[in-house]
Amino acid sequence: MMNSRKQVLHTLVTFEKPLELIAKELSRFEWDYEGEPVIIEPIHVVSVLNRFLSGDFNAKQVEDWANLIECREDLDYNESNQEQMEQVIYELANPELEGRLTIERCNGIFFVLSLPHKSNQDYTKKLGLVLEEILSHYRMSGVLVNPS
Repeated sequence: MMNSRKQVLHTLVTFEKPLELIAKELSRFEWDYEGEPVIIEPIHVVSVLNRFLSGDFNAKQVEDWANLIECREDLDYNESNQEQMEQVIYELANPELEGRLTIERCNGIFFVLSLPHKSNQDYTKKLGLVLEEILSHYRMSGVLVNPS
């Protein structure tokens, strides 16, 4: 059964399948797109970075994921955090220009994404709590050191 464009895009933003399969499914669709885009939320990036920190993904897989996302007409960001999300995806897609992905970079991205946005305070608060829980886990495991 063929998946719809939105289903494939959801699989991409959540990184639910190997990227080779997602890229192959995406290649069935025209590049130009006029419909309603799938929204990439900060929690999608946080989830992928958390899986990187857990060893589920390597830096190259995160880079390839961000490259598949970057500049797609059928993906977009909420207006309230568009600038931050575009910058994070750009940085993840371009480690040769922006620096390689490390625990410290992830920590910085978590901080940027937890900053209050123009709207949706509840979502931002929930995201901040999730980020703090993730960082706490890595601090307790000795992976992250408190910068004090």
